[in-house]
Amino acid sequence: MAEADRTKFTELLESNKGLQERKVKDDINDMDAWDVPTRLTRWLEANGAELEKLRIETYAPQVRGVHANDTFSSGDRVMLIPLKCLITVEMGKATEIGQKLLNIDFAAPKHIFLMMYLLTDMEIGNGSFFKPYYDSLPVTMENMPIFWSEEELIWLRGSHILNQIVERKAAIKRDYDLIVAVDPSFARFSLERFSWARMIVCSRNFGITINGVKTAALVPYADLLNHYRPRETSWTFDDDAGGFTITALTSIATGSQVYDSYGKKCNHRFLLNYGFAVQDNTEEDGRNPNEVMLPLQLFENESSDLFAKKTRYLHDSGVYSMHTRFSTCHADSNTREGLSFLRLIVATESEFNMLVMRTPAYAIPPVSFDNESRVIKHLAALATVQLFQYGTTIEQDEALLASQEYPLFSNRTQALFFIMGEKRVCIFYQQMAYDIAPLFLQPPQVIRAQVTEKYEPEDDVKSRYVDDVSAFLLSQHLE
Repeated sequence: MAEADRTKFTELLESNKGLQERKVKDDINDMDAWDVPTRLTRWLEANGAELEKLRIETYAPQVRGVHANDTFSSGDRVMLIPLKCLITVEMGKATEIGQKLLNIDFAAPKHIFLMMYLLTDMEIGNGSFFKPYYDSLPVTMENMPIFWSEEELIWLRGSHILNQIVERKAAIKRDYDLIVAVDPSFARFSLERFSWARMIVCSRNFGITINGVKTAALVPYADLLNHYRPRETSWTFDDDAGGFTITALTSIATGSQVYDSYGKKCNHRFLLNYGFAVQDNTEEDGRNPNEVMLPLQLFENESSDLFAKKTRYLHDSGVYSMHTRFSTCHADSNTREGLSFLRLIVATESEFNMLVMRTPAYAIPPVSFDNESRVIKHLAALATVQLFQYGTTIEQDEALLASQEYPLFSNRTQALFFIMGEKRVCIFYQQMAYDIAPLFLQPPQVIRAQVTEKYEPEDDVKSRYVDDVSAFLLSQHLE
């Protein structure tokens, strides 16, 4: 990164920071009687933001969204938030505690420095330039699983996300303890407050580039846009405009909610990092990124010699754990790796001797139709075991959801969306074993005919798997 770019970035950040400051503070004093969204909007507009065609709506306590007051066409700029209204990583690094952290061997994520600015600047109270923004932030983050009670966590029983929640809380505490060790005065912020800041930043920061400098920033108002796929807007930092911009990618009607896309993610990432799960997480192409963690291991009743060979093969490939996240799409990287491990797990000695010469253990292509049939059967068995780990059946979940006993934005409903997503992955593989495993045991000419008639015309995830596996194996003349 050029030093000139860094200098320009710093100058832009600080330039005119004090311009109209007195006027803005006077405006804010006059806004005491206004509600939080209005104060936020007026503060931003007083500092040059373009928000006149937007409004903030509240759906439930601490649940808000942005709506269009006018029509947007594709290519229209939806909003502009000036640089001076952004909180950047560089601002956090410039704080007293930020400087101390930079001087130690601390592999801190960018989030840490945003947190440092947020926590220390909020102490100023009414004297902070960002006070209207801070007032718009949720007071609590009870929707985030790291803050759920033990009773609420029971709703996630059986899911690997419980391990991730424990790991996330431990990682936050490690960072907190290290910062307090560097600066004991930081203990004035409780671990709970530190955790709050961590999740605020985790769920709201934008990764942007300002005049050639890659950074991350908290962007007032823009962080109120809710998630929707496929994306309807795009965002960036516009150097020429001097601010963070959001642009419409399609037409947005008056009154419609204006959405952002948080990306193509499994629901475990949505729930852990944003505090919600998507009821139907299916993409336009039919793929669903939801995953379920399944424990994979070699068969203990295998011959000791073959077990040892497979173990050595795994270690030579740099693999010491085969536990895998499976989605319903065989082309997803995690699922592709898991299928590779399964081909090794179920391989006979002759199959093993053939595959070990071809590729690392994490990238084994289909070995044979017979092997692939055993792969699908074993995967279905693992999925069945996983389904028994949950506290309820999917039929019970669907009935509870249909009863509308719990509000849409409640933790109970979001837990249902999440856990049902995992169960559907398991059920998918149970059905795959029923439909596909017998097919792969047929003679090659029968398989070819069935694939041509039944699967090639379709474009669902199951058909794509059958098409790809059969095309590969038939072309290899392995049967």
